[in-house]
Amino acid sequence: MRAAKHPLAIDTILIVEDDVFISMDAADAVAGAGVNVITAETVRDALDILENEHISAAILDFNVRDGDVTPVVRQLRRLGIPFRIVSGSPLKEIEANGIPQELCAPKPADYVKVLASLMCDRPWTKLRSRH
Repeated sequence: MRAAKHPLAIDTILIVEDDVFISMDAADAVAGAGVNVITAETVRDALDILENEHISAAILDFNVRDGDVTPVVRQLRRLGIPFRIVSGSPLKEIEANGIPQELCAPKPADYVKVLASLMCDRPWTKLRSRH
């Protein structure tokens, strides 16, 4: 679900998930809440998206095809972009990589609730439903 090369709207969520069915479920749930979505299956693709597109927040699986998402988390933190980890990985493994438990949700997850928790991180005047 890669977007065109033009800048994305302010209300765009990056979803990094290598399981196509989970990715589709997450994207559908978030899009259903009125938010634009762009997906990636790898750390490399996610970093490319962060470099070239405007992303408001991110929902990440911890382990994807080319490794864990800590490089993506570092870049999100540098850019001041809020994120959540939704993963089946052990919480201790995620916390050992500097990601606090309060930013994590276990799979299976309710992605609308994950999105709602992201929205609580900062006031987003431009993130609103299109309904």
